[in-house]
Amino acid sequence: MKTKITYLFLILPFLTFAQGPWEFNTASNTEGFTCNSSGGALGAHTVTQSVGDLRVDFVTGTGNNPIIKKADAAINADSNINFIEIRLKNVSAISYLRLAPAGTTANYGNVLISTADTQYQTYTIDVTAWTGTAVGIDILCKKNTAASGSGNSYTPVAGEYILIDYIKPLANLVTPEVNVFNFDATTEGFTTLTRATADQATESLRATLKINCTTLASTNAKVALSSLFAHVEGTNKYAHITLKNTSTNTFFQLNGKVGGVVTTFNPIQTYTPSDTDYKTYDFDLTTWDSGYQFPELNFAVKNTWLATATYAIGEIVISGNTYCKNISGSNSVSPAVPHTDTANWAICDVTGAIAPAVGAIVGGALDLTNSVYVDSIVFDNIVPSALGTADFGNTKNTISLYPNPANDVLNISSSNGITKIEVFDMQGRNVASKNNASNVNVAALGKGVYIVIVELENRSVVAKQFIKE
Repeated sequence: MKTKITYLFLILPFLTFAQGPWEFNTASNTEGFTCNSSGGALGAHTVTQSVGDLRVDFVTGTGNNPIIKKADAAINADSNINFIEIRLKNVSAISYLRLAPAGTTANYGNVLISTADTQYQTYTIDVTAWTGTAVGIDILCKKNTAASGSGNSYTPVAGEYILIDYIKPLANLVTPEVNVFNFDATTEGFTTLTRATADQATESLRATLKINCTTLASTNAKVALSSLFAHVEGTNKYAHITLKNTSTNTFFQLNGKVGGVVTTFNPIQTYTPSDTDYKTYDFDLTTWDSGYQFPELNFAVKNTWLATATYAIGEIVISGNTYCKNISGSNSVSPAVPHTDTANWAICDVTGAIAPAVGAIVGGALDLTNSVYVDSIVFDNIVPSALGTADFGNTKNTISLYPNPANDVLNISSSNGITKIEVFDMQGRNVASKNNASNVNVAALGKGVYIVIVELENRSVVAKQFIKE
């Protein structure tokens, strides 16, 4: 009889399957699984049923990067398949598995695995990004030292093999509900990383989550709560994030799911750079789904377009990491976005030149060269008084702008003393600043939408949009 064990974190799966499971209990029955190399000679490897296991013996001289596959697995992600659990014993140098729909090169879930096993190990892979109708399953075998990325090639060595006890598609996992993260001793489950590292670290006598970019790319850096560790309850409709940004980057988002689709929540884009102290940012999550949420911190995103903003002809925004110039005086209406909305926007370069249409991709992560330290993340139903359509800041502070639209001078009133005023354009450039004042001169700025960030004497920060006429 096969020994059943639970996942390492004592996560109990709901054993409700739309497809599978495959347990390989019938003699001589591989249940339709085969294995071929995906690179090099593209030869076949030996697949047999052996004492309750699927045994895959890797054959030398048959290419590299074997794919263990079942063409008729009928995995239907739209029927609520979110995880694949695999129990195996790896007697090879393979250290990385990537799951994808059969015949594709997409990366819909990956995991590092131990090598030269003497005991069976259980791995649960998050495939919530997998969408579509019933298809087969590919399990690509490679070598890697990080849990994300494309992996390094594995070339079969004589005598190496993998024993698979079972493969189970799962609808859900039972994980603990956690709504407050303080990072006192660990990363507290923020381990799903994209072009980023996240470590528990002490900074200024505070226990923090220290985040850095690992790739200087034209994209971004993401750190998300692992769905294998815990979940945030979506009935909490506000988030409060206290952090210190020591980088020069000014773009930051919080992502969650609305209707099952990853969505960005207000406020988007701007936080203060080169901080010397910690500040609290508040987010309105009233539209996100109730139930399991796995929040994602998204840094260095250069996507300055706002669906709620008013744009003038000639104004430049960044949408989908692409420069776009407004050509109509109207904004895009959902689901359209500027880089696909040819009626209202034209792809341009950084100077606004449309011909030739460069469509310049901007270096979203290039300026996140120092760390972001996250002191705490709290999800609750406390409505921040400073939150508005495009405002964020400490829950006890508000500011007022007048006149808005402004021509020459933008005045700012606050219940607290003002220590610093900074104005950013929608490309994230600091275009005006002033210390210890209640106004800032904007006469030299071009017409359009800007964001003013106001630091207060109590070390909090509040931001609002204004229009320059």
